[in-house]
Amino acid sequence: MTDNQTATPPLVSIFILSAAALAYEVLLIRLFSIIHWHHFAFMVISLALLGYGVSGSLITVFRRWLLDNYDSVFIANTLLFGITSILCYIAVQQLPFNALEILWDSSQWQRLLLSYLLLTLPFFFVANAIALTMMRFHQKIALVYGIDLIGAGIGAVSIMALLQIFSPDVVLRILGISGIAAGLFAMGLFTSGLSAPGNLSKRQKQITASVLLMCMFAIAMTPQKWLDLRMSEYKGLAQTLLIKDASLRFQHTSPVSQTDVVQSPLIPFRHAPGMSLQSPKGPPEQLAVFRDGDEMTTIDHVTDRASLEYYDYMSSALPYHVHSLPQNTLILGSATGAQILQAHLFNISQIDAVEPDRQLSLLITDQFADYYGWQHLEDKVTIHTTSSRGFASSEKNYDLVIMGPPGASAGGSVGVHALSTSYDYTVEALQSYLKLLAPDGLLSITLWTSTPARGNLKLFATAVSAMKNSGIIHPENNIAWIRSWNTATLLIKNTPLTAKEIHNVRSFNQSRSFDLAWLPGIEQHEANRFQQLQEPVFYLAAESLLKQPPDQFGGRFIHEYKYDIKPATDNTPYFNHYFRWSSLEEFLSLPGQAGISMIGVGYPTLLATLAQSAVAAFILILLPLVFVRTDKKEDANKRHNIIIYFLAIGLAFLFIEIAFIQKFTLILSQPLYAVAVTLCAFLIFSGLGSLYVQHRMKTESNAIIPVILRRSVILIGLITVCYVVLLPLISSMIMSLPETARITSAFILAAPLAFVMGMPFPIGLATLQRTRPHLIPWAWGINGCASVLSAILAVLLAIDIGFNGVMLCAVVLYFTAWLSQTKILSENE
Repeated sequence: MTDNQTATPPLVSIFILSAAALAYEVLLIRLFSIIHWHHFAFMVISLALLGYGVSGSLITVFRRWLLDNYDSVFIANTLLFGITSILCYIAVQQLPFNALEILWDSSQWQRLLLSYLLLTLPFFFVANAIALTMMRFHQKIALVYGIDLIGAGIGAVSIMALLQIFSPDVVLRILGISGIAAGLFAMGLFTSGLSAPGNLSKRQKQITASVLLMCMFAIAMTPQKWLDLRMSEYKGLAQTLLIKDASLRFQHTSPVSQTDVVQSPLIPFRHAPGMSLQSPKGPPEQLAVFRDGDEMTTIDHVTDRASLEYYDYMSSALPYHVHSLPQNTLILGSATGAQILQAHLFNISQIDAVEPDRQLSLLITDQFADYYGWQHLEDKVTIHTTSSRGFASSEKNYDLVIMGPPGASAGGSVGVHALSTSYDYTVEALQSYLKLLAPDGLLSITLWTSTPARGNLKLFATAVSAMKNSGIIHPENNIAWIRSWNTATLLIKNTPLTAKEIHNVRSFNQSRSFDLAWLPGIEQHEANRFQQLQEPVFYLAAESLLKQPPDQFGGRFIHEYKYDIKPATDNTPYFNHYFRWSSLEEFLSLPGQAGISMIGVGYPTLLATLAQSAVAAFILILLPLVFVRTDKKEDANKRHNIIIYFLAIGLAFLFIEIAFIQKFTLILSQPLYAVAVTLCAFLIFSGLGSLYVQHRMKTESNAIIPVILRRSVILIGLITVCYVVLLPLISSMIMSLPETARITSAFILAAPLAFVMGMPFPIGLATLQRTRPHLIPWAWGINGCASVLSAILAVLLAIDIGFNGVMLCAVVLYFTAWLSQTKILSENE
């Protein structure tokens, strides 16, 4: 038999279990993007951490019994992770949750909370296994913690590879089976005698092995229809497939998106953003394309040049009428090729199209090339698979730089994208686009309009700020802004618009019955003539932004407007966030539910999720700790420093991690890639940091603990401040690199900070192990509670103070933890 001092922890099982749990977390983010909308990603991170926190409380309360039955409890938890990862997902799919009704239907909050709690269960069982192992093998806490983090980091990368090969439902089965396989590996170790004496008899081990294998087989044979994605009935794809005779022509799934192509022969699609009612022709036959069940674009069936004439009557055709003779055009976000066809209609000889989602480009160049007429375009069109920001570092200049309207979203008007970050419409982005222009070049950006006006006003404010930052002293002379019935097009030039160009804008508008929103020399009576609003809000916003002194940016109109339309920046990239607290009372006072629909669901959902997670964390994590018996009378007076320490590092770690996810979204262009790379890098290198602590404590005396902590906290502060200053300067260079190089660069950038961030937590546990070992799971629960809240708090703070501010808050928290740990150590001397 082996005693606890020399026993071998089930490290292979911990590695597999942690990898499966982290992969499951990333998979849920991907599935939620398809089923609902991807702004629920922060909730997935929060519920995973809730499971870890609840686990700490349970182990604290039932510590003795659980440790006495460690073998069977460990294996049971691996089994329950595998089972619940499937069953809880199936159960959540059955809940009729609708994010669009969350503000006026109280039952939606109950369903959201139930979903939250159900999906917490798999992570709860994983955390039980890991925390119990730390307690059982308390002399090797840092080793177990390091393997846990490294396994989770590998899981973040593995899930991306799995999603490249398999569909999400197959990946779900693989992860469930992997969790149970961890139990089999553990049982093999327990049987070998290398681990500490176990509590399972030979007969019990045989039965257990049989049960594990049967459950693995049951997961593999789960009926396909149980795992099929049940997309929200309010998403565009679900609504479109309700049309009679509408059918799915093509579907492709990748780690970053699900692409669906739909044909509707009976009721044809008529997708023509901003097309004038004066147009003599409508669009040709079209196929609808959906990304993650929403953001609809179309593929035109091009038979001859006449089928493209309707593009001349869109507001986005303005730059082709204003520029005297454009030779080359850059299209940012070409999607399924509508802007390419528009450029082709105006005989542009050289077209560069940028689209980060390769699958969308393949639709028009491969799967539906004949339908789209690619053979007539391929000689003059070059498609670049990269982000708009990445391509903007190019040194080439263009006569026209075009950004067409994004895909039509069924939930966009009610604010489901409010929490989505967008780096294509920030001040820094527009500055980079302006640098691409030839001497007389034009930058054209078209967006959907909304009532009341929001996004277009924010775009205008962002553009004015970008122009001033680029050295344009009088931007009012360089801008034209027009509005159709459902789109608005903004035209920007590095030099003042000429008299001829101004005349061309007026002529284009008049012939198509579009409204002027801004033009050099415009009078208020010229605005709001055709598509009449209650007041000329576009003109009033432009006048306020352009005619105020530099120290009063936006003027009274902008600061008193009912929505937040301040410029978006790379530090606060929430372009679709418009919520303003000062307008809440007015909106709620409107009759019926009219005001609720004007608020937008995104920000309130975030606040409600924070409230729900706080209540759940208090009830499930903190409340059970009240019943914990202490062995020492002085514990009651000393615990507050322990609370401060583990609360602070729990908040700080996630603050920095969430900030890096967003900063890497800019570099990598795909949010899910950013999540996977950030989690992988932070977890692996944090795990290595923990192993370093284990090595130092093993080879040196316990006196080294305060030294390591002091150095790690100081390094965290210095590295974080360096990143806040340097990352904006090097991001443009990294974005221009190929995808593999960008991923590698992001991984390397995260390494040094993640390494030192992996030290404070195992140091805290090691200190407790020496002084108050019975409080280790209690500390685990406190840390878990902080982590649950931090994933949501980080987003709330970022909206107001930016991600740089969030990172600096984390530095303050780490220094607070250091001070509290110093007090803990002094109390024990």
